[in-house]
Amino acid sequence: MAGLWKKYNEQGLHIIGLESQGSTAAAINTMAKANGLGYQLTVGGNIKGANVTGLPHTFLFAADGSLAAENPHPLEPKIKQLLSEAAGAMAGPGPYVKLAPLAAQIKAGQGLGTVLKTLATKKDSKDAAEQAEAVMMYDALHGAAQSQLDNALAKKDSEVATALTKLDKIALAFAGDEIGTKAKTEADTLRKDPKTKKEVEAEAMYKQIETMVDKLKPVRGAKDYKDEAFRKPNMVAIQGIVGGCQSLTQRYPGTAAASKAESLMSEFK
Repeated sequence: MAGLWKKYNEQGLHIIGLESQGSTAAAINTMAKANGLGYQLTVGGNIKGANVTGLPHTFLFAADGSLAAENPHPLEPKIKQLLSEAAGAMAGPGPYVKLAPLAAQIKAGQGLGTVLKTLATKKDSKDAAEQAEAVMMYDALHGAAQSQLDNALAKKDSEVATALTKLDKIALAFAGDEIGTKAKTEADTLRKDPKTKKEVEAEAMYKQIETMVDKLKPVRGAKDYKDEAFRKPNMVAIQGIVGGCQSLTQRYPGTAAASKAESLMSEFK
């Protein structure tokens, strides 16, 4: 973790180490100094709704705050993918002086298609410094946009609902650029496929089930689905979750959400 933080923190990676075994602040500080940990550490802490039965346990969140992965292995490729999609990283390393306002606009995630058009023009600037910055920023932003598009298209067959959401976001963020146009075209094509409608409806239903899971009450600070002490006070909610999963799998068989519902049901058996 220390190595990953040093490598990627300037690109937008933030790490929070939640200590949960009763260590003192002094002990945590000693350990942090001994291991060169520069990221944030806490004295105690947990994540609401988490089901942690062993340590270490990793939750990886995207720039928009959504949970992107839980205990991903390997971790670094997933971090690199998320950073490429984060607005803060899309301007490139800089530093930018001549084009600082454009860099700020990129980091704010606003009008990225328009920014690409402006940068394409400034790459021919007679000001050598401005030209160099424009080339660097254009390559970084265009590369990030293409990476996002490729990632979305790679999910068309396995995670249609996710792909559609990503394509819509790219189309909006990069409106006016060829990548934004491509994303919109792909999204429109997907929407015409009856399979997409089925996947989107199934995913919406699964999100409702996830909300029910989040509301389960932990016992002794944990949500151990197989622990009778946890199951007993949560039995009515668990039955509702399992019933919802069964309904989803029957109504939307073969969807990605149905697969997740089947996996969730198995955790409660």
